[in-house]
Amino acid sequence: MKTAERIVIVGLLLAFVGIGYAGYYAVQKQRADLRAEVAAGAFEVPDVDMMQVAADEDKNDPVNWRRFYPNTIPVTLAGIPVLASVADTMSTRIKGLSGTPYLPDGVVKLFAFGVAGPHSIWMKDMNYSIDIIWIAEEGEIVHIEENVSPDTFPQSFSSPIPAWFVVEAAAGFVAKHDVQVGEELVIPRP
Repeated sequence: MKTAERIVIVGLLLAFVGIGYAGYYAVQKQRADLRAEVAAGAFEVPDVDMMQVAADEDKNDPVNWRRFYPNTIPVTLAGIPVLASVADTMSTRIKGLSGTPYLPDGVVKLFAFGVAGPHSIWMKDMNYSIDIIWIAEEGEIVHIEENVSPDTFPQSFSSPIPAWFVVEAAAGFVAKHDVQVGEELVIPRP
């Protein structure tokens, strides 16, 4: 290897080390600036009780409920047209309706598991009662639990018959619409 090649290789190595150090220094400086801004109160979180705000608003006005359920799709559950907020990832299925202040009329939470099973549901961090409906892959309702209260946590509820989907609806939905095992969930196909 010639001297000139060695000089170029050493120069490149020094340049890479210099760039790495400069990047590390820039990140550390950003972190220090952010810590200083936080300490100065630049990121103060307003003291807003979302549960109280939700209690004072019209729960059926889409302008209000869309902040909790922004993406919905139209489905038909036991012949009733509803909007479904879909939980189709592990994190959205785990979160479910936890922490939401209410579930408006005509909106349901649809859990798409992608595999048949008992799919246990619990009421962790829930603020209201719900009806839970388990549905087979073909769309047939296979099990229903009505008016499940947040007070039931840590108990969980599951279907004795393997289900592919679970729908959570506001408590009273099943009774109001006389939803029965054997009726169907229809999801429009793209």
